[in-house]
Amino acid sequence: MKIAFLNIYNGVVDRGSEVFVKEMAARLSQKHSICIFQTGKKEKEKFKIQQISGIPFTPFSSIYNFWALIFSLKCLPYLWGEKFDWIIPINGRCQVIICRFLRFLRGGKILISGHAGAGFEDKFNLLFGKPDIFVALSPAAFSWAKKVSSKRKILYIPNGVDEKRFNPQILSKKLSLPRPIIICVSALLAYKRIDRLIKAASLLSRKASLLIIGDGPLKKELTVLGQKLLDDRFLLLQSVPYDEIGSYYNAADIFSLPSRESEAFGLVYLEAMACNLPIVAPNDINRRQIIGSAGLFCDVENIKDYTQILEQALDKDFNDIPRKQAEKFTWEKMASQYEKALQTV
Repeated sequence: MKIAFLNIYNGVVDRGSEVFVKEMAARLSQKHSICIFQTGKKEKEKFKIQQISGIPFTPFSSIYNFWALIFSLKCLPYLWGEKFDWIIPINGRCQVIICRFLRFLRGGKILISGHAGAGFEDKFNLLFGKPDIFVALSPAAFSWAKKVSSKRKILYIPNGVDEKRFNPQILSKKLSLPRPIIICVSALLAYKRIDRLIKAASLLSRKASLLIIGDGPLKKELTVLGQKLLDDRFLLLQSVPYDEIGSYYNAADIFSLPSRESEAFGLVYLEAMACNLPIVAPNDINRRQIIGSAGLFCDVENIKDYTQILEQALDKDFNDIPRKQAEKFTWEKMASQYEKALQTV
């Protein structure tokens, strides 16, 4: 099969959707012809990369959808010429409409992986993109998608983790923060609710430190809050190479991300667990499905409850439960499910 992935910022950043595309392409390319359309630089890979130039990096801007449209239009001549069996558009709205138009004129099929999560974006993708397959990343998103469109083929396939890239044997990064250390890797956006974590961490009786790795529009606001409540026990790192994040996980004692249930998945939970870090997460069906017994759950809106559960997680011996939980979600297992889906439609 000839398969095309369209994702504007692959090769530029390594967020959830970019990691998904690269990891999935690497594994599917063992049996199929894969091409990633992206704005990032070409790298030496087993799959083909078609770099689309002239697109600025505007992930948190109100004009992101405009540039996603321009990117998609620039991809169109290549897609027309190659005639792919499957196109997997990642950037939503205009991109899925363009792919649907291409399918009508040129043939081929469309798979949409629901990285936006339950909400307007993926509802648009389902109703107007009319994919041949829609993949929900969580049980809640799967149930939601079934209600939105009963006519589409909808599957549940979670994201995965590279258990070799993320493991407990990676040399820990040396940090000046006092132990114990809580780590959070996340885009600094409102729905991630990082302010709740900062407030809860500041109330811990053992004076724990908090390390946040990420960037976003709330960077300044969260930095001010962290320094005010935690002083020298707070550190925010805006830019860390993806290949080095494992060493930061291994320098910490627990991981926590209090994002809303609407988040599509939360790849960082798997990465942290693969490094054998226990998790403290919101108490919802999605997080319980991912984390299982590798962590503790709480009402993150209740700062007192959040603080108590962080305390319990720091005291509890999880042995190697987090690592074993992460091994249920390897990219090899997920790629196998995608391949089966693509071959049966």
